[in-house]
Amino acid sequence: MPNSYGVKMLNEHQPLKHINPVCSVILLISVLTLIGIGIYHTYPPSQSSLSAPKSTFSSTRAMTHVRQIAVHPHPTGSLENENVRKYLLTQLKELGLEPEIQSALAVNPKTKQVGRIHNVLARIQGITPGKALLLAAHYDSVKTGPGAADDGASVAAILETLRALKTHTALQNDLICLFTDSEETGLLGAEAFVQQHPWAKTIGMALNFEYRGNRGAFMMFETSEGNGKLIEGLATAVPFVMTNSLMYEVYKRLPNDTDFSVLKRAGIPGMNFAAIAGHKSYHTQLDRPEFLDQGTLQHEGEIMLALVEHFGNQPLDSLNAENHIYFDFPGLGVIHYPMSWAIALCGLLVALFAALCVANYKARLIRPIPLLTATLTYPVLIFALYNVDCYLWYVVRLFHPDYESFAYDDTFNSYCYLLGFIFLNIALSGGAYLVIKRWVTNTELFLGITVCWLLMALFTYNNGANFLFYWPLLAMLISLVLLRLPFIKNHPRFILLILLLGSVPGLLIFTPLIKNLFIGLTPSYMGVILLFLGLLLGLLSPVLAEINSNKTGVILSVLIALFGFILGSC
Repeated sequence: MPNSYGVKMLNEHQPLKHINPVCSVILLISVLTLIGIGIYHTYPPSQSSLSAPKSTFSSTRAMTHVRQIAVHPHPTGSLENENVRKYLLTQLKELGLEPEIQSALAVNPKTKQVGRIHNVLARIQGITPGKALLLAAHYDSVKTGPGAADDGASVAAILETLRALKTHTALQNDLICLFTDSEETGLLGAEAFVQQHPWAKTIGMALNFEYRGNRGAFMMFETSEGNGKLIEGLATAVPFVMTNSLMYEVYKRLPNDTDFSVLKRAGIPGMNFAAIAGHKSYHTQLDRPEFLDQGTLQHEGEIMLALVEHFGNQPLDSLNAENHIYFDFPGLGVIHYPMSWAIALCGLLVALFAALCVANYKARLIRPIPLLTATLTYPVLIFALYNVDCYLWYVVRLFHPDYESFAYDDTFNSYCYLLGFIFLNIALSGGAYLVIKRWVTNTELFLGITVCWLLMALFTYNNGANFLFYWPLLAMLISLVLLRLPFIKNHPRFILLILLLGSVPGLLIFTPLIKNLFIGLTPSYMGVILLFLGLLLGLLSPVLAEINSNKTGVILSVLIALFGFILGSC
């Protein structure tokens, strides 16, 4: 039985003789290039210098503040905390502002924590009366680290943003800068602000900035409900920010809290930002200025300044709108649309899938029982891979009990293990598909996998995760429809090109997602992280069939996996 998927769409019994190994190598290189683009997309821009224009954000200028703020740990109530507060007051006055200190006894009604806090606030009057825009970051640190990233970098970014704004035209809206105290011990500064300060009632929108590491691209990971206008503004104002509505769906189900949680509970719409790479520095002595990635700080500042310029000149009285599905895409920025569109869009998926099934059935290229077999086998394979990954990481931990000293098993060589696990999953998936194709054709295999993807897209039609299943599947279905056109099906190179184009959304959406999941969840959740790889490998089975028509790819993947595991264990 021929292995070429392009041939299967045309004739299950005629191999595609015009395709030579060179074309397969070119296809492989193209796929690897797309993966490289997806990985590159997760890195922040380069840092800016002191010579950058005064109207722009400069991470080098902001770092002068970070070095002053993060000399020592400065938890709430400490002398170091008071010194940082004095530094903030001095810098704000030098910017021509009249800062104030809010001293209060605060209570967190959710955690029942109580403490005395000292928030620092400053307000810039806008031209037009109305709701104010809030910039928020906390200036306290934990006792175990000096807090260069968490959250000294965000405090410094606000100061540098205020300096840059002095060279710009005055904003239409008031801008309030809130430097909260005691975020690390119960979000008490934010609680005191929303419960006791009169400015809290004048806020139309809040932007909160945090760190859970000390490097990586900045993410917008949380919004308030009714986020349509917020996402529209983000997409318009910021050319590059890592974000998607899946992050929002996941985060709102987690017990994690930041100052934005308090603001959101108070009914203030807004967005929450953070950098999460470099988790090993989080709340440790590694959270020092010399280890902070200035590219990350530059990215934060560019986002902050752009959003202040945009929302500082937009009416903030009524921001509530229908939730959007949204995701960032390399080269295109943030793609977004109302969640209500998902019903009609899913209808298009169903129509394309039905058309493919009917056309292939009439051409006698698919059979009901093998198609059902492929459909049922795919989720079994995904579940099996999940269990293999979980058990194998358990075995790795048995051989390396010293990993317990790292939070969530986030070791310094964890990326070596990730390489090993990825290629192990590729090898196992490839081997499984070679076995399955003894009983099913490539067309039956892919359409069986498509049934599972289609069900996932339909089940998430009213959920922020829908984009993850919709766009990659749509692209592959369109590519397979195109393969049936007469002027394409007789040109093997066109077949490869169309298959490659069909794989672009899947590769460019899933590659950054898998990397960011690995950063966010850490190796302790290896099984969960690689579930998404298993899903992607199934969707791309037509492309993989053209690259690997025998066991060579499986064997090579096993060797690379072994190399990754050996490198990680050294």
